[in-house]
Amino acid sequence: MSTAEPEAAEPGAVGPEAVPEEAPGRYLPVIDAMIALPFPAADFADAAGYGGPDFRVRVLRASEDFWDDEYHRALNLADAQMSAVLGALAAALTVRWGDPLTVDLGPYLEVGFDGEWVPEPVGSLSQCACSMQVWTVPDRGRWIGLTVGQHDTELPLELMAVVARTPLPAPGAGVAG
Repeated sequence: MSTAEPEAAEPGAVGPEAVPEEAPGRYLPVIDAMIALPFPAADFADAAGYGGPDFRVRVLRASEDFWDDEYHRALNLADAQMSAVLGALAAALTVRWGDPLTVDLGPYLEVGFDGEWVPEPVGSLSQCACSMQVWTVPDRGRWIGLTVGQHDTELPLELMAVVARTPLPAPGAGVAG
């Protein structure tokens, strides 16, 4: 797994022209590598993402931060760009594996707030994203997810790819801990 810094989103246009033509071509090899890699023996974090014994999360693209974005113009532009890149990448994965399951991460966040343990990577993703598109990778015992999240209002938006062991845990399926 590469430890290259996440790519900053380009300022400018919103809409199809905001999606670099190479976006799916750039990110699909990263996702393929994530699927092929064995899961790490222990938790880790580096400049490109984090993982553990049953999962890997990789930041594929990151916007600039929003410390000086009083009227949310930069945030709205970055959100539109990130959504366009997510859509292009999701379309490429849908060609491979069919329609994704859209997973609402809110129930995972709620049970976490209630003190229940939520398995990773869904626990941490539910704290920064609202939903995730998920595909099951045939014959690999893994699922791949794509989401856009933000850890705080001033911090960058991040397009994240997730690879984890199947099955995707249901909200409330964790063991209290």
